[in-house]
Amino acid sequence: MLSAFSVENYRAFSRRQDIEIRPLTLFFGWNSGGKSALIRFLPLLAESIFTAGPPIWLAGDVGRHATWPELVCKTTSRGSLRFALSWSDGNPINAEWEIAGDLEGRWQETKSLSVKSGDLQRSFDDENVVGARTTGLVPWTGDDEDSISTLNLLRSRLRLLSSQIQWVSGVRVRPPRVATYGGGAPSTLRSDGEDAVAHLIAAQLRSTVDPLLDATGSFFSALGEQLVLDNPIGGVWRVLLRPTGAPKVDVSLCDTGEGYAQVLPVLVALARARIGEGPRILCLEQPELHLHTRAQAEFSKLLVESATHSPQPRILVETHSEVLLTSVQLAIASEAIRPEMVRVYWVESRTDGTSDAIPVDFDAQGRPLTTALIGAFGEAVLLGQELIARQLQMQRASS
Repeated sequence: MLSAFSVENYRAFSRRQDIEIRPLTLFFGWNSGGKSALIRFLPLLAESIFTAGPPIWLAGDVGRHATWPELVCKTTSRGSLRFALSWSDGNPINAEWEIAGDLEGRWQETKSLSVKSGDLQRSFDDENVVGARTTGLVPWTGDDEDSISTLNLLRSRLRLLSSQIQWVSGVRVRPPRVATYGGGAPSTLRSDGEDAVAHLIAAQLRSTVDPLLDATGSFFSALGEQLVLDNPIGGVWRVLLRPTGAPKVDVSLCDTGEGYAQVLPVLVALARARIGEGPRILCLEQPELHLHTRAQAEFSKLLVESATHSPQPRILVETHSEVLLTSVQLAIASEAIRPEMVRVYWVESRTDGTSDAIPVDFDAQGRPLTTALIGAFGEAVLLGQELIARQLQMQRASS
């Protein structure tokens, strides 16, 4: 399992940012500060590894056909992206890359690669990286047997990493009113959640008590609803919600509020990770989108349960939800999750257009150990204070 990554001269991050991947890793910050860029880096890397094209594949779902100048930090004059990946368990390995790109997007070049495996460290620069502009992230060969062995180990880790990452983007499609199913479901959900229902149907066909259905439906059960998969005719399915107090009332998920529709792919991704069926590194953008605060609190409980479940996934979440943060702090104080299993990054936007990801840890009572989060949700406090002051002013004026 990947334990950490770093980026430098990437999007708004001109300086090196070291991101430790905890079982539950949360990213907070202002709009357009770089939270999404950090969440999307691992999916971008996974997509690049899978396509086996240039080192960083920018023409896919994650890259969105960006140009190289749009990928590197605009506030610097440097044209190279630096990043690192670390695996700390099993056979520990750390790899660091410098990738340069053409301003017109015609080529990318692996300028350097440094790999440390145990006590062995090897460096490869652009002079001995064969076909650097076309061979992806890892050279085809090394100078000696140790180099070849190290590169083979790195190559196998990258191949595994490309299958371990599940990205769920910030905007998901609504589930269809009627879904057709011809059999089978992909190993990874689409980032927009379009095929989430297919995974539920596959689980229902395996068994009506399939753990994927149970794990997905637990969120709705906590909110007084039962998730139902209805199969009126062969190959045709409907996803329904049934109030627990009205078993004869079925409502198509397509007709519920946006919150339930948007959260379904996230729930399926979490459930697949929990039962060991899907990728175990989850990169989730705005999973609480359109959810009421009560539903956000229930979702936060599900996040904590998933992060502490065995086999233990790694869940990275980009969010603006104060409820989610407070709920996780409460879970720490309630001993539902150990503080060392949680890491928050406050993405601080600077006046020069750059950003930094500031790590925040918590004590056993759920209190942050740094001051980075002070004022993070200050607007709500200020508005409340202003409302109280205005109410007092009106009371004095009327008396």
